[in-house]
Amino acid sequence: MSQEDRVPILILSDSPSCTSGLGRITRDLAMRLHSHCSDVFEVAVVGYGGPGSRRLPFREYHLHSIANWLPVELPAVWKDFAGEREGIFMGIWDLSRFWWINSPQAPAHMRQWLQSAKMKKWVYHALDADGPGGKLSTKLAETMKGFDRVLDYSAFSCGVTGNTEHLPHGIDTSVFRSYDRKESKRKFRELGFQSLKEDDFLVGIVATNQARKDWALGIQTCRILLDRGLDVKLWCHTDVLERFWSLPNLIADYGLAGRIVMTDANFTDDQMAQFYSACDVTLGIGLGEGFGYPIFESLACGVPCVHGDYGGAAEHMPPSMKVRPIAYRHEGLYCCERPVFNPEDWADVAEDNKGIVASLPWHIDWSSPTLWESWEQWFRRGL
Repeated sequence: MSQEDRVPILILSDSPSCTSGLGRITRDLAMRLHSHCSDVFEVAVVGYGGPGSRRLPFREYHLHSIANWLPVELPAVWKDFAGEREGIFMGIWDLSRFWWINSPQAPAHMRQWLQSAKMKKWVYHALDADGPGGKLSTKLAETMKGFDRVLDYSAFSCGVTGNTEHLPHGIDTSVFRSYDRKESKRKFRELGFQSLKEDDFLVGIVATNQARKDWALGIQTCRILLDRGLDVKLWCHTDVLERFWSLPNLIADYGLAGRIVMTDANFTDDQMAQFYSACDVTLGIGLGEGFGYPIFESLACGVPCVHGDYGGAAEHMPPSMKVRPIAYRHEGLYCCERPVFNPEDWADVAEDNKGIVASLPWHIDWSSPTLWESWEQWFRRGL
């Protein structure tokens, strides 16, 4: 196939140069699609957040405004990239951000573009919860109908949507690998965590400050471990300290002042791997995950991660690291089911995994040839 005959595929997601999980998924897939399928696809990405990078080998566009998750620049980006060629528009976001895909409330120029552009619409969508009756919430189900091809993250997600195809993404184990524990703890002291000692029980929590990340559960679990006699120290890595949760207030309320280092810098992946490696255990505090990058980055660095037995991440985790919910509740615009946990149970599992050397499941390691092989087959079948 000549260069001119390749199929343009434009991926909409978080920017591949930003540090979010969606940005990483987009970067991993776009890089591999460009490297292994350039005989049939011409790849471009349009993203939210991130500064851009000259290291990316494909064309990268940026969204300047994303109010209400409406990418008003998308028609212009498609025209610049694809022109009059037939191609593929692929979204890598959760379905709630695509409300405009078949909505009469979308701006006229968006509706006109969606109806007239010569493109197939694909989506690889994150789903971290089911709705009432174990099904997809009505509004999300209507949104999904706007796509020609739907790929789920997990078997859990397929059980909710009724779709039949799912593929996980992977962890780059050439980057996320185990480092020397003593040297890694020294890196924390360089950050100003002077009270951290070699024999402290270091707990790591890597999560954004949003409702779905149960920071209160994580902080309370650390307090319980401290009360049980473990010399607990805590590393919290997040985006902002005050939003849905006030992390400084939680720390004060549970009496953990002086035992914590909080970071919100954009560390490199190599730095993050060293920080994970310093930990004795991490807490995956998401109340349901589509995938859960920090969970599996931790495992790849040899550090056990405690997580709830619910959502997409749980199907890739050993039973010894999962906590069963004690109840469920529903929340939010899309009536998402969320688990409720007893923090004593989390402390039990954290203690049980003390001294354990964890490992990443082979099937979600990008160095496994079968993972990308499955993805490549999926992309090529779409033609």
